[in-house]
Amino acid sequence: MATPTEQIQQLLQEIGPSMPEIDAVVQTEEPSWAIQFSDETVIILEAADDPPRVVLSAELGAVHDAQQRIIYETLLCYNLMWRSSGGVKIGLAGPQGTLIISSDVCLDNLTLSDLQQKIDSFLKTTRSWTQYLAKADKGELAELPPLPGMGMAGMNMQA
Repeated sequence: MATPTEQIQQLLQEIGPSMPEIDAVVQTEEPSWAIQFSDETVIILEAADDPPRVVLSAELGAVHDAQQRIIYETLLCYNLMWRSSGGVKIGLAGPQGTLIISSDVCLDNLTLSDLQQKIDSFLKTTRSWTQYLAKADKGELAELPPLPGMGMAGMNMQA
């Protein structure tokens, strides 16, 4: 039986040619890979055990001081909505650090098609949050459409 690392490696050898939006797949360090997309978005894939899974993650960027409270409140609400977000989580990489979005994908019976769908969904969510943060930087929070996993327009959520 293949280890999680071997299983992911096999799937990633096949994924590049099957997803035209992918510019490059690079093994960064054992067991970690980076997928770069044509819009320069980079998703990191890391093997994890117990249960066997691949963890998808990407950097969303830092939040300016003036926007921290509303952004962090929105993220906390989003993290609580794991059922509708597909288990996507967003966290802070240390004090004043960058925001990291992540999601776990179970390796049990994972096919190339399944992984493509998971990556595509994660990529769309990552891009939505990146756009949200860019608009927040410009003070345009009131004009936002709902983000994936959040069924309400804007980010006027009350905890």
